Amino acid sequence: MARRLFGGWGFYRDGIMFGLFSRDTIYFRTDEGNRKDFETAGMEPFRYRMPNGKTIDMAYHQVPPEVLEDGEELARWAGKAHDSAQRAAQSRKAKSKPQRSPVSGQPARRSKAGPSPARMRRK
Repeated sequence: MARRLFGGWGFYRDGIMFGLFSRDTIYFRTDEGNRKDFETAGMEPFRYRMPNGKTIDMAYHQVPPEVLEDGEELARWAGKAHDSAQRAAQSRKAKSKPQRSPVSGQPARRSKAGPSPARMRRK
């Protein structure tokens, strides 16, 4: 499935974005599992210029032209990009889980260093 994304399109499978189309170029999600394939082919990462002028390399790389011309090869590279996107989603999910107390198994509570400024004003 493709959905509008800023000035281009995002490619999704199972609700996970694994590719994007921007500036007449197709990019696939990359990580340690498939980045070498793109780098070996001499493909550049997707670069995003922030409003402050700083440029950031994203975890997507340009798909080689010869891959785009071979349907079976394109499907293989897209599958690896989806695998990469799934690993990233699982990693984000694991990081966002609340810490559990080793004693009660309940979500850990942060201790408060003292009364909040709002509480102090009420007194």
